[in-house]
Amino acid sequence: MKSRVIYTSIIGGTDSLMQPAAVDPSCDYICFVRKGEAGTGRDGVWELRELPVTIEDNRMLARYAKVHPHTLLKDYEWSVWMDGNLSVAGDGFYRAVQECISAGGVFHTVKHPLRDCTYEEAYACVGADKESFSNALKVINFLASECLPRHCGLYESSIILRAHNAPGVISLDELWWSCLRTLSGRDQLSLVWCARKSEVGIGLLLPEGMNMRNSDFITYVDHQPAPRCSAGLQDFRKRIAQFLLRRRIDAVDRKFQRQCPR
Repeated sequence: MKSRVIYTSIIGGTDSLMQPAAVDPSCDYICFVRKGEAGTGRDGVWELRELPVTIEDNRMLARYAKVHPHTLLKDYEWSVWMDGNLSVAGDGFYRAVQECISAGGVFHTVKHPLRDCTYEEAYACVGADKESFSNALKVINFLASECLPRHCGLYESSIILRAHNAPGVISLDELWWSCLRTLSGRDQLSLVWCARKSEVGIGLLLPEGMNMRNSDFITYVDHQPAPRCSAGLQDFRKRIAQFLLRRRIDAVDRKFQRQCPR
C-alpha cells in the first residue's frame, strides 16, 4: 500500500479530467465521481471512485471530496488535493511535496496571489459574481463575531498537501465542511478561521510568490463557465451590495480597535 495519494473530483461539466504530464510511482491517483459515473473504474493513471454520499449540488459534492480525505482516503498517510482544473506538469511538483513533508507540518497550500484578507476576499467574490451578497455578509459577520483579524493571511487552497489523519487536520476539515454548508461554498472564505480554531499552522506548498498560474510544474486551465450565483444582479445593484459590504468591513475594523484581543 502506497503512503501518498493525489486526488481530485470531477462532478458535472465544469472541468475535464486531465492526465498528469509527470507521474510519481510512489503515489496513487484517485478521482472521485458521482454515484453511477465510475464506468470502467479507470481513466489513464486515475482510479475512478464513486463518492459514498448523495448531494445534488455539483460544487458541494466536489467540496465534500476536498475536505473529507480522512474518511475517503484513511489508508494513506499523505494526500494531495488538486482542483479539477489543475494538473501536474513536471517533476518539480513532487520535489516540492517531498520538501514540505521533510520540513514538518501537516497542512500545506498556496498563498492567494492578490489578497491577504478573508474579509476583502468576500467583498471581491461579490464583485466577481462568485458569491451572493447575503452569503458574503454572513461570512463577514461570523468572522467578526469570532474576532478573526483583518489581513491575517489568505490561501487559494486549490492544491492542498495534508497529513489528513492527524487529529488537528481532521478537526480543521470537519469545521471547514460545516462552514461550507452553513456560511459559503467558497472554501477560501473559511479556511483561515478553521485553521486558527483547530490550531493547525498552514505551510506553503509553493515558494513565496508562486501560484498555480505562474508555476512551471502545474498546468492551470480556466474552469468551464458555470451559472453565476448572483446572475440576476444588475451592475448598479452589485455596486450597492459592495458599498454595504465595505461599510460592514469598516465597522469590523472599528470593532477590533475597541474589543478584539490583538
